[in-house]
Amino acid sequence: MLNAAETVLLIGVVALGLVGLLAILNGTQQYYSQWQAVRRAETASGTIKSVDIQTVYGSNTSKGYLPYIEYEYQTPTQRLHGTRLYPGTHSNSLFGTPSAASHAVENYEPGESTTVYYDPQNPKHAFLDPTVQSGSSLGIIGFGLLLVLIAVAVLVSIGDVAVL
Repeated sequence: MLNAAETVLLIGVVALGLVGLLAILNGTQQYYSQWQAVRRAETASGTIKSVDIQTVYGSNTSKGYLPYIEYEYQTPTQRLHGTRLYPGTHSNSLFGTPSAASHAVENYEPGESTTVYYDPQNPKHAFLDPTVQSGSSLGIIGFGLLLVLIAVAVLVSIGDVAVL
C-alpha cells in the first residue's frame, strides 16, 4: 500500500506521462499535417509582391525572426494572395537568427515569378516551399518521449521501493 506522499508522486508521474503522450500526438499531428498538405497540393503560377524579415519578441528577452513573403497566384478559377512559406497549419518558419531567416527567403525577389503550391479543396491554403519542416515537430515528439521515459523510470523505481 502506498502512503500519501507516494500517492501524490504517483499521480504527478502519471500526469507527466500523459503530458508526454499529448506532446507526442501533437508533434505527430503537425508533421502529418505538413506531409498531407504537400501530398495533395497542386501548383499555380505566382508573383512575389514583397519580402521582409519581421522580428518577433517572446517572453523575457528572447526574439525570433519570421520571414514574411507576400505573393499573388492564379488558380484555374480565382486570383488569390498568400503569405505562407511552408506547408501545414503550423508553418514552422520562426528562425533564431536574421541570417537564417534571410537564407529561407533568398530565392524570392519582389516582381519575380514563382511556383505556388495550394490545396485544391481550399485554394486559400497555399505555400511556396513544398519541404516538410520536421524540426519543430520532431523536437516536440522528442520532448514528449523524454517525459514518457522519465515517467516510466520513476514508476519503475516506485515499484522497486514498494516491493522492498
